[in-house]
Amino acid sequence: MKQILLNLLSNAVKFTEEGYIKVSIRKEGDKVIFSVKDTGIGIKKEDLKKLFTSFTQLENPLQKKYKGTGLGLTIAKKYVSLLGGDIYVKSEGEGKGSEFSFYIKEN
Repeated sequence: MKQILLNLLSNAVKFTEEGYIKVSIRKEGDKVIFSVKDTGIGIKKEDLKKLFTSFTQLENPLQKKYKGTGLGLTIAKKYVSLLGGDIYVKSEGEGKGSEFSFYIKEN
């Protein structure tokens, strides 16, 4: 869980120059849901499905100055899956921030 949150928070910090980053945790039934929401550069709706693919970096002029391997979200997804959960993202588009959430089932 530490690595999952570290990957999500690292991306939020990297892509949010102004505004805020909010981390929340809540319980719904047997699920514990973690969310990292930011007011960063956001993601085009058509790019949302590409995010969890290995070595994939989105073509966004706002992120050209940021480097990475394109593995952080893939690793997070694999770890979440190993814990019996799922990970998903919401964004209203470029310049509108994003929210990455994942859940794991409570033992």
